[in-house]
Amino acid sequence: MSRRWLIAACLAAACSSDRDAGHAHDRHEGHAPDKKHEGHDDKHAGHDDHAGHDDHAGHDDNHEGGVVELTPEAATRAGIRTAPVELRPLAAQLRSTARVGFDEERVAHVSPRIAGRVAEVTARLGQDVKAGDVLAVVESVELGEAKAEYLRVRAEAELTEQTLQREERLFGDKITSEQSVIEARTAHRKALTTRETAAERLRLLGLNDREIGRLRYGDPKAPLYTLRTPVAGRVVEKHLALGEQVTPEEPCFTVADPTHLWIWIDVFERDLSRVHVGDEVTVVTTAWPDRVFRGQVAHLGAQIDPASRAARARIDLVDTEGALKPGMFAEVTITDPHATNGAGPRPTVVAVPASALQRDGEGFIAFVVTGEHRYERRAVRTGERGADFVEVLEGLRAGERVVVDGAFFLKSAAARGQMGGGHSH
Repeated sequence: MSRRWLIAACLAAACSSDRDAGHAHDRHEGHAPDKKHEGHDDKHAGHDDHAGHDDHAGHDDNHEGGVVELTPEAATRAGIRTAPVELRPLAAQLRSTARVGFDEERVAHVSPRIAGRVAEVTARLGQDVKAGDVLAVVESVELGEAKAEYLRVRAEAELTEQTLQREERLFGDKITSEQSVIEARTAHRKALTTRETAAERLRLLGLNDREIGRLRYGDPKAPLYTLRTPVAGRVVEKHLALGEQVTPEEPCFTVADPTHLWIWIDVFERDLSRVHVGDEVTVVTTAWPDRVFRGQVAHLGAQIDPASRAARARIDLVDTEGALKPGMFAEVTITDPHATNGAGPRPTVVAVPASALQRDGEGFIAFVVTGEHRYERRAVRTGERGADFVEVLEGLRAGERVVVDGAFFLKSAAARGQMGGGHSH
């Protein structure tokens, strides 16, 4: 075996080893190949470079395509929980636009019962108040005069009472006549009536019997009227300033309960059979597109508006977090539990729990389980939305499993990967 043949065999074995290992940039160091072998090595190296790049690109493409792999520890921390994509009956639903408003039974427009000048403002816009809390103090000449009048007639009633007692005592001693007693009794009754009239006027101005009984001459606070809220809630409107003249005709404050809301919709004549008091309702707003608020139909109008050919329906809803604001527009979906399908069972649709969907731009995405701790990001086109489930028109198939808890974590992980993060977490 010649020395030249041994060198060629070594080179061939080295090339074969390089090809099997897939190392794109290895060179046959320590050898001095001839030009023919050198060209062969260059071609082989170029091929391996390309193959190595493809492997790396495939790894990144999985991530950029939305594939996220978690370690068992990361999956536990994320609280991943899944549910199946199912075929479910299509609920009979009605969609309508709506407008959010305050519960009108929990709203108070507060104005003074007497004209005057604002001497003090104690409530701020947005402040939470309790029933009976002071909102402002108004200085009123009219109130001062009414209190003074009451003090005058009260003193007169006390004087006529003393006169009556004296006349009755003198009549008992046969010093005065019965006519004098009758006249004194008549004067006292008249004074009592006048006093009660003056007291009733003060009650109409907002004073209670305890406050009336404590009135005294020389009180510097006599002209001051205390403006109080009759309901608990939040100060949502304020229309007065220090020194301003106010009257009973113009509300100074609006106090409302922001957690109890009325949502109004128009139910067209053709849809009246599909809406009933007690029907479950879901509400979605532009401000909170990922949140679903739930309420019930509480009132259905008794007449049709001749112009719109619709009846007004009211939905009662409680929002303890204060996310919904009166004046907002909303989209309402009413689920009719009374609907039946004479032809048999209701048609079924592909549906997922609402919690499986994450907002992504103008659409939605979901994460599908493709292996142990492996999740694929899918764009989803949705249809009808129920109280807990959403119809899927494109993107998912019945039988697949989707993430219902921890989807936001996966969305964030996928976004990090697209920006150059690692594939596994």
